[in-house]
Amino acid sequence: MQYNELKNNLIKAIDVAKSMKKPEIEDNILIISDYISRSAGKILYIGLLSSGKKATLLTPTEAVLYSLPYYENFNKTIIFSMNPKDSRSVHAAEVSRVMNLEVEFISPKLDDTLEERLKYLGVKRIFINSEWPIITSSIASLLWIPKDLGERYERIKKEMDNLEGALDWLNEKYKSNIERIKKINEEFAIFYTPSTEAGGIYAYNILQNCAFALPIEFLKNKIKYRKILLTSSVDSSDFKDLIIMFKIDYTGNELIEFNTDPITVGLYSMLFISLISDKLL
Repeated sequence: MQYNELKNNLIKAIDVAKSMKKPEIEDNILIISDYISRSAGKILYIGLLSSGKKATLLTPTEAVLYSLPYYENFNKTIIFSMNPKDSRSVHAAEVSRVMNLEVEFISPKLDDTLEERLKYLGVKRIFINSEWPIITSSIASLLWIPKDLGERYERIKKEMDNLEGALDWLNEKYKSNIERIKKINEEFAIFYTPSTEAGGIYAYNILQNCAFALPIEFLKNKIKYRKILLTSSVDSSDFKDLIIMFKIDYTGNELIEFNTDPITVGLYSMLFISLISDKLL
């Protein structure tokens, strides 16, 4: 895919994200996402925490087995899914409804039997009608952050209004990193910090030679792969020891640090990965 085509596809994804119905954002929300849809869930989660709201991010199984039956203070459940046969997320919606929680289920169209089940349960549906549901839902999650952030919200909103230009500045700022990573023929490992988890998971889903994606703490382990670390200037201050170790470990490693708001870093790290893969998911 050529750069211009990638940019045009991003513009289409942005348009779809802006057209998606915004879920009602309340305090003390349970966010549920599987591994593939984790990027969108994590971006919304960080946005809610940063605005002072309580939020919990779990997988469908964690929510069903370890949280919903025992914790009665959630106000609603928001579920992200990318799998048309995602029975576990539908089961999480069912358990949430049994607990008398309002549920908003965000995904492309599921198999008919699962859609019928959600309708029967009274689950509110938000469809992702996009060729690139992962990036589209992640953009939407950023658009849905609460306005409680004050001036910070206005700054982020201004960035989002010019999101199609993000590929340009990312490509310019990290051009040498992108070119070097594109030339890697062997498998490599992606490591991420809390704010760049969305990009790390996205890399695992979209880059064929990404063997695995792990939190930065796993850098202490003896992993015999070339390593790429996605971090932010905010996160880096808390992981100085690991970053120093990373820099002296192997000259073929790539350190990518994003100097932007922690709320937007997740999406920018995903777009950076798309510049390497030349496609969106």
